[in-house]
Amino acid sequence: MTNRRRLRPKNIRTRILYALLGTALLSLVCFGLVSFWSMSNLGHSSLKGTVGLSQELLKISKGSLETLTQEGLLKATVDQAALIDAQFRDVENDLKVLVDSAERIWRSPGLYPHKRSYSIADQPPDPKAASVWQIPLGVPASAVATELQTSSAMDDFMISVLKSNPIINDCNLATPQGLFRRFPWSANIDKNYDVRKRDWFTRALSSGTLGWSEPYVGVIARNLRVNCSAPVKKNNKIVAVIGLNVPLTTIQERIIKMRINNQGRAYLVSKDRRILAREGLDTSSNDWSEKQKGEFFSFDDQKAMPLLDKNLASGTPGIMRGMLGKQDSFVAYAPSSTTGWSVLFALPVEAVYAPIRPTEQAIVAQTKAASSLVYQQIGITMAILAGVFLLVLGGVTVVSRRVAEKITAPILELETGAEIIGNGNLEHRLQLQSGDEIQQLAETFNRMAADLSRHIHDLTVTTAAKERIQSELKLATDIQASLLPRIFPPFPERSEFDLFALMEPAKEVGGDFYDFFFLDQRRICLIIGDVSDKGVPAALYMMVAKTLLKSEALRDETPAQILERTNAILALDNETSMFVTVFCAILDTDTGQLDCANAGHLPPLIQKTDGSTTYRSFSPGFVLGPMPDISYRTEQIMLQPGELFLLYTDGVNEAVNPSLEEYGEKRLLDCVATHAAATPDQIIHAIRAEVLDFASGAPQSDDITMLAIRYLGKQA
Repeated sequence: MTNRRRLRPKNIRTRILYALLGTALLSLVCFGLVSFWSMSNLGHSSLKGTVGLSQELLKISKGSLETLTQEGLLKATVDQAALIDAQFRDVENDLKVLVDSAERIWRSPGLYPHKRSYSIADQPPDPKAASVWQIPLGVPASAVATELQTSSAMDDFMISVLKSNPIINDCNLATPQGLFRRFPWSANIDKNYDVRKRDWFTRALSSGTLGWSEPYVGVIARNLRVNCSAPVKKNNKIVAVIGLNVPLTTIQERIIKMRINNQGRAYLVSKDRRILAREGLDTSSNDWSEKQKGEFFSFDDQKAMPLLDKNLASGTPGIMRGMLGKQDSFVAYAPSSTTGWSVLFALPVEAVYAPIRPTEQAIVAQTKAASSLVYQQIGITMAILAGVFLLVLGGVTVVSRRVAEKITAPILELETGAEIIGNGNLEHRLQLQSGDEIQQLAETFNRMAADLSRHIHDLTVTTAAKERIQSELKLATDIQASLLPRIFPPFPERSEFDLFALMEPAKEVGGDFYDFFFLDQRRICLIIGDVSDKGVPAALYMMVAKTLLKSEALRDETPAQILERTNAILALDNETSMFVTVFCAILDTDTGQLDCANAGHLPPLIQKTDGSTTYRSFSPGFVLGPMPDISYRTEQIMLQPGELFLLYTDGVNEAVNPSLEEYGEKRLLDCVATHAAATPDQIIHAIRAEVLDFASGAPQSDDITMLAIRYLGKQA
């Protein structure tokens, strides 16, 4: 036997390292020594003094500017707070005048002339010269007749206050009996408005003192405002409350205009740092209490917050520095003694340094001039290094070329073979015997080609199977759809009702279902169900449940008996413990009597003839399928002509948006309520459209099914 000498695999990386390491090392050593010598001797001596001097000058200048800016910033903020405080104090003085006038009127009502009082339905000749009165629903006019006559004398005092103080929007007077008088007159008061539930009234009534309310949106002007209110007393008993409304528009404009050198941003905040006014705040928004009430002033650096919270709560003015909106800023704050709110003014630190930027640039220019000698020496050094580098590069090139010639030959052969395999010839094999990583790579390519050939064959088989499954799922979808009534209107000859239903599965097939059919000439059965699973298993269980329910219903049973007999059959051999929620109802089309039974399903909605919509709760019962011998209860309601009865599955109310927020029962209720005069078809499509809009592209997680019937009554 011939003994072959086994070749030692030679590592490509080792070959290259051995050939280039000596030349590269020599080049780096020479470059490093020359650079270090040149830069150390010339750069250090030239730049040390210049850089140190410039840094010291900049440090002194920045310190002086910071001190002067903080003093000016704090003073401007304190002055602004004082101006706002003066405005609020003027309002308080005006309120005291009105309260004093009202107390004199209540003590001696006969001394003051009574004026005609106008309701919201009785417009005066000049709405700007008269007030409007209103009482809550359920309060008779006779109960407030005396108060109405007495308070009419306040019109002259109120018009005087409004003319003298332009920041006051309107004057309000209210009594514990529910009388509400507003100056000037307006017809935009809601008939359901009850002044006894408003914060400004209840605060003054409970405290017995003058005070300010939290910001709120007005019920008439619909703008963001605050109210200063105080009680009117007679014999130490509160007989009325007077409130002056101040829109935050004036305060907002004053805050926005606050600037220092056309820089900075101002805020009006409460003691808990809630933002009441700032640039960009919409003071006319009806949604302020929901969207903007939770907006707080805060530093990015939470270490600064405890001190700010402490000073705001105590009403102490001051200034501090912190990161605001990822920007280093000075923040000055000063309180308002009337409301307890504070004015904050934020100025970026960079704006403080702006005046010294020209000086800084001049210092930099001088530094560059002083360093020109260094750069000249660096140029000479680089020329020397370039010559050394070229010599080294020449040696490296010669050595690298000879090494590359030995390495690239098998690589080129590998490239050619790989290109053949890449063009689709998976039967081609590479034949390389280099004894190194190139040979290992060639063997890898050969295995890859064999694997690709096998995978392509497997993929072809898998694709054919998938297409067959998709075809079968399409057929299952069509079969399931054919089981549900789809022709609307289903009974065009019947005028006693209008009916529509819809089912959209989350997958190709679903577990939701609905059904409706006549039991006799007068009674129609309505059924909706939701299987506990999805996809094909749920669809099969749905078909069984729907068939059983209809079969039992046609035996002329009550809704409870229908559910009980269906549950008994479904519970037999139910090893998978699947279940279905069902709501079954039988409507007498002559009388409107609706017999209902619930097996764990969601409560239906009833829309009255006046447009009001509510959920109608029935005994929930247990779901169908898991357990035999379950009893259910039949409950009766009477549908009046024009009323709507809506059944739905949890795919509607539990639909989610990308933020995982549910559509919810409240939105469903509001959607139905806004379509009081719509047909069942229009209402169901309106709900579906609103759910799709709410989901905002989020995938449908559950089947969506709805059934609606509007009872019209027996026609003459």
